[in-house]
Amino acid sequence: MEGAAQAALQAGWESEWRADGCLSRDDAADVVMLPWPHSFREEQLVLMPPHEGVAREAVLARIPPCRLLVHGGGVTAGDVPQAGQTLEPGGDELFLRTNAALTAEGAICRAMQRMERALLGSTCLITGYGRIGRALCARLGAMGAFVIVCARSEGQMQAAHAAGAHPVPLAELTGAVGAADLILNTVPARVLGEEALRAVRPDALLIELASAPYGEDLAVARALGVRVEVESGVPGRYAPLDAGAALFDAALRRLKGEKRDG
Repeated sequence: MEGAAQAALQAGWESEWRADGCLSRDDAADVVMLPWPHSFREEQLVLMPPHEGVAREAVLARIPPCRLLVHGGGVTAGDVPQAGQTLEPGGDELFLRTNAALTAEGAICRAMQRMERALLGSTCLITGYGRIGRALCARLGAMGAFVIVCARSEGQMQAAHAAGAHPVPLAELTGAVGAADLILNTVPARVLGEEALRAVRPDALLIELASAPYGEDLAVARALGVRVEVESGVPGRYAPLDAGAALFDAALRRLKGEKRDG
């Protein structure tokens, strides 16, 4: 969120990042941004320690009149009548593609830090072929890795093949896992069962990029000696300024349309 505030300042806007979440109805604003992708957790505003969460009802009531409210899940237009319109960036395709590219770059950076060999000539397995899977496939292939993509649909496997990867149905995942130096999961579902986890080589690295419940049972994976790195929310940690700029750009695109909710 600090990155979004800095992007606004660089664009010539007056901007302020309030890390404690304190808002006032007396503030004047064109855009108000709540934390993304999750604005609230257990009815409390998501804040970084040492700040404590503020009750959801209190936060929404204190949002000043504004042209646009940018928010994470769990907020609807009717919750904030003082906002001219609302935006959940997860509905902005360009933002999602940028976020996927930043996720892929951050994941590869982490892999390079943790692996004991180069990506050049290594075998990398990607589970899932959505936006993040596609971004990973393109970058790993360009770095000289042999890329295996495990996907559910025939269409996704055909697309992966066209991108230069070796497609494998998810039903055959266990066999593919044993060949991988690096495994990157993008599927927020338990696609890596115990059989597949047992097939992971001792020297391989598994990077988890999906949200809970993740692609595997973490306790089982670690009990089996699998090296697992949970890297959810990579853009905000790996490249916070770029991730924030992407949020600000999404807000600008919505404002240019200036279409009110409803």
